[in-house]
Amino acid sequence: MKQLCKQMAGAVGIFFILAACGNDNSNYPQEYVGFDKATKNYSFDKNKDTDEFEIKIIAAEKKNEDREVLINGINLPGQAAVFSIEDKKVIIPAKKKSANLRVKIFPKRIKNKAEFRIVSIPQDKEAKKTQITVYLSPQ
Repeated sequence: MKQLCKQMAGAVGIFFILAACGNDNSNYPQEYVGFDKATKNYSFDKNKDTDEFEIKIIAAEKKNEDREVLINGINLPGQAAVFSIEDKKVIIPAKKKSANLRVKIFPKRIKNKAEFRIVSIPQDKEAKKTQITVYLSPQ
């Protein structure tokens, strides 16, 4: 009888531990909408006039409605404009957790290395704005 009680107590304990753990494998808060990383390194070909790459914008949770994220680019002071953002508004579709932002750079304007920041401003009331720093270097 004692043995049975110990086994039952152990089973109940394991059940409570498993119940406390969610299915969420995310390292982000539930309301997070923003960039998947804080920095991005990108190597470009100096001989091209323009080059494009994508930056991923993620949401920690799926929702039943589209989510709108406004995008703002920031050049560092004293630096020429070396990039442009193709879409100032990115939509994460309903029941999806990510969307891509297209960024165009101008390699001929970059002397050696460059960096810039992009800020995402989610239109969800509970989400906060995030930023990514992009480091550009020639190949």
